[in-house]
Amino acid sequence: MYFEITKSANDQYYFVIKANNHEVVATSETYVTKQSAKKTIDSIKNGINSN
Repeated sequence: MYFEITKSANDQYYFVIKANNHEVVATSETYVTKQSAKKTIDSIKNGINSN
């Protein structure tokens, strides 16, 4: 699984979670800053690693 951050047409950021076969698993809400999107990704990763 991996994450891709993309800038949308309205200059906000969102991320896509993709499986190892590159299939989209989930798409996030939009974030005003790229840093906000990264923080959410880090939270998700920390949640996965704590299990």
